[in-house]
Amino acid sequence: MNKETSIILKGVAILMMLFYHLFNRTEINELCSPLIMIGDTPLVHYLSQACHPVPFFLILSGYGLTYLYRHNRLGILSESRRILKLYIHYWIVLLIFMPIAYCLYPTMYKYDILHIIGNITAIRCNYNGEVWFLFPYAIICLTAYPIINYLFQLNGKVKIFFTIIVYIILFLTAKYMSFCLSDNLIINIIQQQFIYYVILLFYFALGLLLYRLSEKKMLSPFHNQNVCIMLIMCLIIIKSMFKVTIADGIYALLFIILFLNIPLHKYIAKMLHTIGRRSMPMWMTHTFFCAYLFPDFIYGFNYPILIFIVLVIVSYLTAIPIMWIGKRIINTIKL
Repeated sequence: MNKETSIILKGVAILMMLFYHLFNRTEINELCSPLIMIGDTPLVHYLSQACHPVPFFLILSGYGLTYLYRHNRLGILSESRRILKLYIHYWIVLLIFMPIAYCLYPTMYKYDILHIIGNITAIRCNYNGEVWFLFPYAIICLTAYPIINYLFQLNGKVKIFFTIIVYIILFLTAKYMSFCLSDNLIINIIQQQFIYYVILLFYFALGLLLYRLSEKKMLSPFHNQNVCIMLIMCLIIIKSMFKVTIADGIYALLFIILFLNIPLHKYIAKMLHTIGRRSMPMWMTHTFFCAYLFPDFIYGFNYPILIFIVLVIVSYLTAIPIMWIGKRIINTIKL
């Protein structure tokens, strides 16, 4: 898998994210007029269960950082710069949308110092909840080198078994914390970020596994593209019917492996590549349109396919100036 393919997969992932946040809502029947129903539930709501996007982005990130590690280009300094670039775009989004939010809905958000600091750092994403994994993702990137280095050095059944046991203990600890969150603000934040870090760490490790499979030329288990398409459809159906959150990472990994074995039409590949290049600001802005500030406009198009297309277009067009401004700032400070 090369860089261009990775960008195409980011395009797929951001489309999934938009679809998920549009139709994974209990009140979806009241927001639009679905054409296909399964019982009392719209088909798009079931399909949204197969579009949980976070594992896709973390797996791709794990793959990319493992590639940098293998080529001696991964380090705390380079990752600090990359995270700062990410935050610069995030701050631009806040500077654009928060004044709009204040003008339209003055009482929607709190603007005290704790809320402002929490959102600027992304430790508490009250202004745009869908950016919740920005801060733990940044911590994972900053700790990526020792994690990847340790996993690459794993050899022997005892060490592998020990590592799995340690992670299971961390996961169970995080799960317990999610039910016992402290009323103390500081402790609560630490608990939340620990929970997020442990969950995202599993997806990140799957990205390393994807890279190892790629190194060993094991990403083409099927040479018949029709078989891959059929298996992807089966995966989507299974994931749509059974909401098992713990399986999200495995589902995303299998989806990516099968997708890599399907040759895309050049225009589809170009479209996904174009969207993938702007996936980051699309992620940071789309819920301002569909959930917080302009839901009536988005869902006003009534039919799911039109709603989805409009959100993609609006988010993409918004991403263009955000990336332009971000690039100018980054070039100015020579980051």
